[in-house]
Amino acid sequence: MFRSRLKAELVKEAQPEPGVYILGVSKWSQHSGDIPGWFTLIYRGGDTLACDTATTNGWRSIAFAEVARVYDVWQDYRAGRRGRSFIAHDLGVQNTTWIIPLLSVTRV
Repeated sequence: MFRSRLKAELVKEAQPEPGVYILGVSKWSQHSGDIPGWFTLIYRGGDTLACDTATTNGWRSIAFAEVARVYDVWQDYRAGRRGRSFIAHDLGVQNTTWIIPLLSVTRV
């Protein structure tokens, strides 16, 4: 259910060519709030997202399964009961830099 809601939100975004959806996401965290800068997210269907990286000038592939792990503790993260460290270390999520801001701007 979460995946279908997230995909539905992503396909509402700008579509420069058929089947490609692009979303500009402002950087954000629960602890710091808005952080200067933003990143580009590209969704081409399927169960992965691509996000640009400022440090490597490359693209990071993020599986929906990893996004779902963060989503499962999202309410605890927003309430301050679970921190980013828990998400990264205990859940093993490697892409918190992109997933947390994504969840903060989507309505899933």
